[in-house]
Amino acid sequence: MESVNRRIIPKAQTPKMQTKEPMPNPLQAGSNRLLFLLLITDFIFVVMHVVLNRLGFDPFLFSLQADLGLSEIFQYVKEFWIFILLIVVAIGQRKCIYGSWACLFLYLLLDDSLQIHEKLGESLAEHLGLEPFLGLRPQDLGELAVSMSFGGVLLSFVLAAHLFSDPGSKQISRHIFLLVLCIAFFGVVVDMLHIALPFVPGLTVLEDGGEMVVMSLILWYVFDLEWTRSPSAVTMVETNRLPDA
Repeated sequence: MESVNRRIIPKAQTPKMQTKEPMPNPLQAGSNRLLFLLLITDFIFVVMHVVLNRLGFDPFLFSLQADLGLSEIFQYVKEFWIFILLIVVAIGQRKCIYGSWACLFLYLLLDDSLQIHEKLGESLAEHLGLEPFLGLRPQDLGELAVSMSFGGVLLSFVLAAHLFSDPGSKQISRHIFLLVLCIAFFGVVVDMLHIALPFVPGLTVLEDGGEMVVMSLILWYVFDLEWTRSPSAVTMVETNRLPDA
């Protein structure tokens, strides 16, 4: 029998679909580095305050409670840039919800630097003849009333702008609101507990350290909002990509 030579014909291989890996966003990476720098700076201030107090030294510039201390000035810088970035977003996206939030953070900056609620609270307590209540001084009650009044007015503007915003802006506004609630918790609730219960250790660090960390988170969030989610940022990233091979 004649052997039949069979040629094995290889099957045609179908080209594999090459999936493109998503390009890393350098702006997002920069945003995360900013958060790291902010938090590590907050941590250094808290550690310096605690260590110097434990060693019996006057923390001076590193005190979390000192007026015009380094940590307080750092808070002013954060509040200033939150205000500026929110104004930029409000103008760039033409959305008043961010402008209303900018007004609130402008008030926080002015209140912290000029001690608005302390001065007005003291005057209000004297004018109304407030009495101590639950371990709180009359001045503390006046300060609480002033903070709630200003906060209520500013948040009413935020609420009005929120009702007429698009779903995406509403979600971002809710995130900022939750962070502001955290600021209020540390700056008002923990502060009042510290005054009413001065014998409880650690409330000073919890109050000021908590405010610092939350303010850093807000600055990071607003920075991320402007530089990694805005149309101009997306365009800049797209134009700087290398052409596909």
